[in-house]
Amino acid sequence: MKIQKVFVEASQGIPSLGTFFRAWEGFRKRGIECELFEPQQIQEQSLPIERNTLVAGGIPSVELALRQLSVPVPMADNLPASLAKYRGRRVWTSWGELRRLYRTKKPPEPLWVKSLRRNKGAPSIAVYDTDDIAMADRLPDDHEVLVSEYVLFESEWRCFVRNGQILDLCRYQGEIFCFPDRRVIEQAIRDFDAAPAAYGIDFGVLVGGRTVLVEVNEGYSLNPYGLEATDYAELLEARWVQMMSA
Repeated sequence: MKIQKVFVEASQGIPSLGTFFRAWEGFRKRGIECELFEPQQIQEQSLPIERNTLVAGGIPSVELALRQLSVPVPMADNLPASLAKYRGRRVWTSWGELRRLYRTKKPPEPLWVKSLRRNKGAPSIAVYDTDDIAMADRLPDDHEVLVSEYVLFESEWRCFVRNGQILDLCRYQGEIFCFPDRRVIEQAIRDFDAAPAAYGIDFGVLVGGRTVLVEVNEGYSLNPYGLEATDYAELLEARWVQMMSA
């Protein structure tokens, strides 16, 4: 399938985030027509979306577009089982139990909590005390979350992958010269069975020097950090085409 047009999320006539501008720039450099849209156009179903018209925008906009096209929204799998040995920390699923245990007393150790099945389905929170649990009280007890042991990173990096090939590695947090282990990254990508056609996979360097997996992020709406614009456009296109072909 060939992409005929790209709708890029905007506000007041310009791409509303640097991320969306990167997509706009990349697709235009590749000679693909781009048109700006505002989120309410998707919400009102007034945008002429088709399978060959890619939507480059935030997760809510892209997922609404998928639903309008009757394309299943992929479930989040931020710490895949096939990459368990790269996590470098204890991980389990919970929420109602966690809330019952720590609503009135703080946990014995800090915890990191994020949505399990939905991409950015709720803000990630660090749980140090009872007040932190209260911050997420709007989530129902049956909302599945991924809980992990809280660890300290010296630096964190995003590796961009398209069709199994590494496009770039960009630091987004921490020490500039604290590089992750290339061998760990390359082996993890080889071990990632059922990987999507395009995705971001984040690695961190722990205090002590070990390189571990932070999380995997979907390729249909992804912060490009320092990824070159045409590479970013090709990454978005690879994932969109895959979803449309499923």
